[in-house]
This record gives sequence, structure tokens and C-alpha cells, in this order.
Amino acid sequence: MAHYFITGASSGIGAALAVQLTAAGHQVSAVARRQQRLAALSEQLDAFHGYVADVGDAESLATAIDKAKAKSGAIDVAILNAGIYQPQDGTKIDPQIYANHMTINYLGVVNALAGLVPDMVRDGKGHIAIVSSVAGWRGLPKSAAYGPTKAALISLAESLYFDLVPRGLKIQVICPGFVDSAATAVNDFEMPDLISADSAASAIISGMQGHDFSINFPKSFTRKMGLLRLLPDRLFFRLVGKQTGAF
Repeated sequence: MAHYFITGASSGIGAALAVQLTAAGHQVSAVARRQQRLAALSEQLDAFHGYVADVGDAESLATAIDKAKAKSGAIDVAILNAGIYQPQDGTKIDPQIYANHMTINYLGVVNALAGLVPDMVRDGKGHIAIVSSVAGWRGLPKSAAYGPTKAALISLAESLYFDLVPRGLKIQVICPGFVDSAATAVNDFEMPDLISADSAASAIISGMQGHDFSINFPKSFTRKMGLLRLLPDRLFFRLVGKQTGAF
């Protein structure tokens, strides 16, 4: 069985992944900022080891990765899932909120890669899945701080594909639609095709067993979002604005 490394594992998709992967017999090393939640998961799950770290702090995360390797051996699969979401009204720009999103959502992945990629390249194997979002496909209302970080992750994964796949690694990007969580609970608009964290985790695990670069779900939503990506700008803004109540 494989050794999985998951960031953002104390709740939501990350915690659901830990539950399902350990149930399948895998070793899971998980990173999060909430020690109590990690401790609760450690008591609940076999073959689960939690490490308190802030993905936005490169040194803290590097230490956690080293501890995970020392405890459970080489990391076979990494799911880089940690992220924050805070709706933003574009009429009220707070640079610190935008910086926080970039630090956690984007640089948090880069910091993890720094501790994971060298060993995988040396060994000529490894699997990295980066959790982005359909919010990275095109701009959406109230996502001015969140969406750009997710678009950056898609571009990052695409660039890494060229560099790392020829060296034996498997690279995938994960783009969920709306997932029921503490983060999305703050939205004040109807979220179409909302799914549970458990369903999202199942879709991720299934998709990672395949060979598609992009894993997106639920299909009932992502197919429509995929079509919206192709629309001329004027029509895109009109349709999305009407659907979300922005216009």
C-alpha cells in the first residue's frame, strides 16, 4: 500500500480523503494547522499520522515533510489540498486578504513541492495531485481573491507536467465544483450541484487512479462550466451575472 501525504487535512475534503485512504489500507501523513483536529483523526484512524504545520511557512512545512518521511518512509503520493476562501467584494479591496490567499493557496503548494519533488525525481517515481477549483477556469463573482490563486495552480500544474512527467512522475490537477464545507457556508448565493466532502474525496481517489491530467467534478456542473469557458466574454458575463445575481 502507498504512503499518502495530504495538506489541509483537518477538515473538509482533506479529512474525508484521510478517512477513505486509511480505510483502503494506505498510510496517510497529514498536515494542518489545527492540532486538536489532527489528534482526533489520529485516534479515529489507523495508519494516520498528523503533523502541525502552516503550509504558508516554508520551514514549518519542510519540517513536517521530513518527519513524515522519517516516520512512514518515502512519500508515494501527495495531494496538495490546503486552501482558504474568503468572498471578496471588488468594491472594497483589502490587499492583506489577497496576500493571505496567495500565501496559503499558491505558495503553500510551492512550499510542499520544494520538500517533495527532489526525492521523487531522484527515485524516478511519484504522484502529485494539486487541488485547484473550477473557480480557476474563469472569473466568478466574489472570487477576486480566491479565483486567481486557483488559476495560478492550474498553470503551475501544467508547467510541472512538462518538467516532471518525463522524469517518471505523475502530475494531476483537481478542479472541484461547489463542495459543502465551512468555507463555502459563507456564500450568500445558491451553489448549484453542491456535493459533500465525502463525495468529493471519492471522486478524487477515483480520478487519481486514472490517467487524465485534469480531474473535475461533479460532471453535472463542470460540463456547464466547461462550456462557459468557450463563450465570448460579453455572453459569459451576461449569463454568469444573471445566474448568480451579480447583475
